[in-house]
Amino acid sequence: MPDVLLVERKDGAAILTLNRPAAGNSVNAELSAALDEALPRLASDKSLRVLIVQGAGGRFFCTGGDIKEYRGLTDPQDVERIFGRTRRVLDLIEDFPVPTIAAVEGHALGGGAEIVLACDLALAGDTARFGLPQVRLGIVPGWNGIERLVRRCGRPAALRMVAGGEPVDAEGARRLGLIQEVVPAGQALDAALALAASFSKAAPLALRQAKRLVAAADAARSDASRAQAAAAFVELWFSADHREAEAAFAEKRPPVFARA
Repeated sequence: MPDVLLVERKDGAAILTLNRPAAGNSVNAELSAALDEALPRLASDKSLRVLIVQGAGGRFFCTGGDIKEYRGLTDPQDVERIFGRTRRVLDLIEDFPVPTIAAVEGHALGGGAEIVLACDLALAGDTARFGLPQVRLGIVPGWNGIERLVRRCGRPAALRMVAGGEPVDAEGARRLGLIQEVVPAGQALDAALALAASFSKAAPLALRQAKRLVAAADAARSDASRAQAAAAFVELWFSADHREAEAAFAEKRPPVFARA
């Protein structure tokens, strides 16, 4: 079996490749554990200037959590434990000591869009698409993506994406502020490496302080709102709507939700 996470060094950049293309580069327990191990190790590397995250294969950046693997969860504590670890992984990306860049090709959906939001910057090929369709599965974004989306794009845009569930194309994502640059398809990694080269001109200590100070200035993060979001996610996970959405996904049919 191939490694689910590839780690490559290119000059001062580390490139993390989510390597489950046959599964849409979705995050399963193995990939979450691999990220949980790799990120602290890379964070301690003082020679590193930039972290880049991409998906393998070009069709998908990441399609979120692995629905097939997580469908069998029946215990709220298991849901919190498993999704809590992935939240911690995204916090490691957000709090990484040097700038982080998402190089997006293809679809970044659900938790995939949440990974993009955990990165400082995002560049995308012009055929990329972004969306948070979790409400259509009877749940909400489970990896603190709502909070990050509000901070990055503002409340109206966040509500439209989260409550509507409609995907946006790369240019639409740029207009919303979700990403910063659109490049021709297939060139997102090259564009990210070019941006990384500009960071390499900074003095190492100053670069890390710049990242820390910018993050501190954007400190709208709230432990209370995160706890509320985590509790809501577990509650919705065991709702009738989510169970219907899971069954519909497996049976390849539209879900039929009960009236609220």
